[in-house]
Amino acid sequence: MEKLTAKLALLTASFLFFGASSLSATQHGGSPPIQPGGRSAGMLGGKAGEPFNLNSFSAKDIENSIQADQKGILDWIKPNEPAKPAAAKEWTVMVFMNAKNDLANSALFGLSGKWAVKDLAEMKKVGTTDKVNVVVEYGTAGKGAKRMLVGKSSLFSSGETVYSQDPNADMGDYKRVIEFAKWAKTNFPAKKYMFVLWNHGLGWIDPNLQQHSAGTGTNGNKGILFDDETKNYVRTKQLGDILRASGYMDVFVMNACLMQMAEVNYEVKDNTGLIVASEETMLAYGFDYEKLLNFMNAEPGATDERISDFFINWQKQFFSEGAPIGPIHMPLSSIAATMSTVKPQALNELPRYLNAFAGAAMANNETGAVKIAIEKAVRFSSLDPKKDKKKMLAPYVDLYDFARITGENAASQATKQAAEELMGFIKSRLVLRSVGLNADAENGYDYTKAGGIAITMTMKIKNPPPQLADIYETKYSDLSLSQASQWDEFTAWTDKVWQSQ
Repeated sequence: MEKLTAKLALLTASFLFFGASSLSATQHGGSPPIQPGGRSAGMLGGKAGEPFNLNSFSAKDIENSIQADQKGILDWIKPNEPAKPAAAKEWTVMVFMNAKNDLANSALFGLSGKWAVKDLAEMKKVGTTDKVNVVVEYGTAGKGAKRMLVGKSSLFSSGETVYSQDPNADMGDYKRVIEFAKWAKTNFPAKKYMFVLWNHGLGWIDPNLQQHSAGTGTNGNKGILFDDETKNYVRTKQLGDILRASGYMDVFVMNACLMQMAEVNYEVKDNTGLIVASEETMLAYGFDYEKLLNFMNAEPGATDERISDFFINWQKQFFSEGAPIGPIHMPLSSIAATMSTVKPQALNELPRYLNAFAGAAMANNETGAVKIAIEKAVRFSSLDPKKDKKKMLAPYVDLYDFARITGENAASQATKQAAEELMGFIKSRLVLRSVGLNADAENGYDYTKAGGIAITMTMKIKNPPPQLADIYETKYSDLSLSQASQWDEFTAWTDKVWQSQ
């Protein structure tokens, strides 16, 4: 138990691996937090000496504070602003690229890596055009951050027009993300906006491990947009604050692990038109930004369906061709992967379907069906991926697959019907496009059965250690989806069902 508890402190969702291969590649995962209350309350207008409490502030408070605050996060943005806003283009692509962690470094024995450099170089092969602006906030380990308009690089140009630099940038501060997005919209307006968060991710879990060292890989824990140097990161509910204060984003992309979750998406649903992410861990190669920008320039009027097709087809092609390692391509047939796009507006209806399904299962005491689903439904990365091959500590399942297995094994017609209706909603109205690739042979999970959106479910471990609860800074019951639905009550019920075996 002591070894398990110690390992839980690592909570690793980004790790070096290449499946059965002897080579390994860093994934887009995440890292641990600052201590609660460690930020100055004055940044959002709180009284002196009071601890910072995000829940006491509205999105309007956050937006007003960003406009009014003349110190701290805004101090570094002064001399090199654009003379005047540019004329509106078709798209502005904003990438908040936080590489103040292991994603700035090489992996694969130096054959490939420096992942942020790679993705930035891909952007510079296309750069800003007459149709598409490419604006990046680029933070890297040991160098702080710089804000720039990305152009096409050449022998005579680096492809970077730098507007500001901050050697002490906290890339884990959600207020910096908001300010960057507002700055980009003001100075590089467009008809549509794509907003990309680039870093590690851990789904909805906000780790609370003040007693442990920070870091990434095997040295620490993950949270989206983790900054190894400041020990800060963006919490799940802060994602909602980011989009509320930044304004509507036509496409919201999370180039990070495990973020295509019902709980995460429900926080941002009202301020974006399309969510692009993965239910599973993502290889550190990230997206191919050259192909993405070429696509957007070729089809500036692309619909959500066409944008979705691009991301899904890219994922299929990448895994079909294999990961480039110098002059060769590493086969990826042993790596399970997902990619999907979600329609945020449909999330408003999700609680009704979850409640009907969960309510039927509990009312009809479907203990047998639920136990089978807990055991068999497709699960995503473990909290301890290197040692927990059986995914006993994997808290996320594919919602469609869980409903399918429960329905197929349910004793009551009411539960079967509710499962079918939930599955139909996911396939026809919630998930626009989805792909699952390969299989988890260790556990018999067929990823082609994944439906495109994950959700929290009872872990397979029996009698989980009580210390496990201490890793959560955010309580599951405090998430917006938990407050809008009965899924948190359902998981409490499934916990008891599972432990009663």
